[in-house]
Amino acid sequence: MRPFATLLARLPRRADDRGRVVLLIAGLFGILGMLIVGGINVTAIQLARLQVIDAADAAAANAADAADESSLYTGGVGSQLTLSDASVRQVAGATLAREDLPAHVLGWQVVDGTGAQDSRVAVVRVSAVVHPPLLGGVMSGLFGDVHVTVQSRAEAHVH
Repeated sequence: MRPFATLLARLPRRADDRGRVVLLIAGLFGILGMLIVGGINVTAIQLARLQVIDAADAAAANAADAADESSLYTGGVGSQLTLSDASVRQVAGATLAREDLPAHVLGWQVVDGTGAQDSRVAVVRVSAVVHPPLLGGVMSGLFGDVHVTVQSRAEAHVH
């Protein structure tokens, strides 16, 4: 009987469990809070990404109409507009400059890869810096800024 009594003495009594449940609940709420903050930040970044895609689509659509003027005077219009890298970059940049920045987007710009593909298709690449709404400063300090880069294509046909 003596080993059983020793074992019983080692087991925690019910009165010793008080306070441990509070720690578990606090840990649960801490994890739950991190999940909520993370979900809100990821959703905000995805929404900002969609708005950057919309801006890139608008810039590509405008750039597809930006015919290279030198080719218009020498070769005429033809069935498709002839684009140049310079005209696509200029019109895409001007279109982005006119657009209002979406929420949580700190800035955006037309980046390398923007130009005229085969002199027919306007390809616009836009890179944006997104600031998460909750604890964005802490996240930026720890992990750096969130960069979103999107690409859009557009082609104009002459009818």
